[in-house]
Amino acid sequence: MEAAPAAGSAMAMPGPAGEGAATGPCPCWEYLECSGEVPQSRSGHTCALHKNRYLYIFGGFDGANCFDDLYVLDLDQKLWRKIEASGDRPSGRASHSAVTDDVAGVMYIFGGSGSHFGYTNKRDLCEFCFETETWRVLSNP
Repeated sequence: MEAAPAAGSAMAMPGPAGEGAATGPCPCWEYLECSGEVPQSRSGHTCALHKNRYLYIFGGFDGANCFDDLYVLDLDQKLWRKIEASGDRPSGRASHSAVTDDVAGVMYIFGGSGSHFGYTNKRDLCEFCFETETWRVLSNP
């Protein structure tokens, strides 16, 4: 049994045609040694890629609390950073969805649930602007 990766590490797939793979063209996972402000362990978070370089992690659950934090991993520098965004940050949540729009330069977060799963479901739509590192609520019916 392999040991779990150290704090600050991340998993990555090799490039097209198995570049970086140890044995031929089959894709394989590899651990990335990363530094910086590493997010704490969590589940139910979202992970979204921007410009094929920046990996954004939002929210999640640690078994007791839902997070409203946002981290980015620069895949070229292998450096984590916690983002102290301005604007109307979404409340803590898990089991939500996220997608990036590279043309518009934004990430959208939708729905999810608070710490009391099934009883605290959300249906708000929030937008994060990569350039200004600002949140705004688009819809909160």
